[in-house]
Amino acid sequence: MPSAIRLLILAFSLWAIAPARAHAQEGATTAAPLRVLFVGNSLTYANNLPRLLRAVAASQPGGPTIETATYAIPGAELDELWDAGHAATALREGQWDVVVLQERGGLFSCIASATRDPECRRSESAHRRFTELATEREAKVLLLQTWPPARGNDLGDASRLRRRAERLTDIYDEAARRWSRGGGDVEVVPAAAALYRYASGKASEDVLVDGIHPSVQSSLVMAAQLYRALTGRDAQPADLLIDFPLLPANAMVLAETPIEAQPQIAGDGSKVLLKGEALAAVYAAAAE
Repeated sequence: MPSAIRLLILAFSLWAIAPARAHAQEGATTAAPLRVLFVGNSLTYANNLPRLLRAVAASQPGGPTIETATYAIPGAELDELWDAGHAATALREGQWDVVVLQERGGLFSCIASATRDPECRRSESAHRRFTELATEREAKVLLLQTWPPARGNDLGDASRLRRRAERLTDIYDEAARRWSRGGGDVEVVPAAAALYRYASGKASEDVLVDGIHPSVQSSLVMAAQLYRALTGRDAQPADLLIDFPLLPANAMVLAETPIEAQPQIAGDGSKVLLKGEALAAVYAAAAE
């Protein structure tokens, strides 16, 4: 059994899992798909968040379907992705409805600081450039809220997590307002805040497997949040087909092309069907 499927079954060991069916999931639509460009690092490609988003969309009655292209560099900050040029070229030359920008965990907080170090200035510049280009291309920008590495009992301290979530939300919301002043459409996807709430009563590794990267359940929370931001609707628990690899944080991801087109991480076609009732708690966490 492939390691990605073992990971999924382990993650959902107390939840309902059924053999995948050969036919397509219900809810398909003939409407034009939403085209989403992801730009980030392993916090985006771990567990294959873009493909999870597509699977969530495919499971929902009435559509829409979602298409993705993901440019990622392991461990990178957003300015490295801008400087590499591949994501910017894809944005400039393609037709996109939404661009999802994901900064290295914890770095975004420095944007609120009165004293800006070079790393912080580079991050803000990259966000502005991507946002300006997206606005030129008439694409909405989603800022995927990330989190600093967890240490010790960080995820077990509810009051600390609540304060941290409030601060991150304030920082991201202010940045979104600032970057919208040039006419851009910028919205925050409050992933960190949702995962901090989701952490209540759970073992740390069930939320962030190594203190940094999301668990499969956490990536599903994020996928449901993205679905809500894209469609304006909460994802409803429905059977979810996983027919793609759940990528590890050390996956051999290349920067030059979208991860969706990279054969070395394409997987072997194994399939698992998560039953809808297994997803109720995850989707509820995304909708709070």
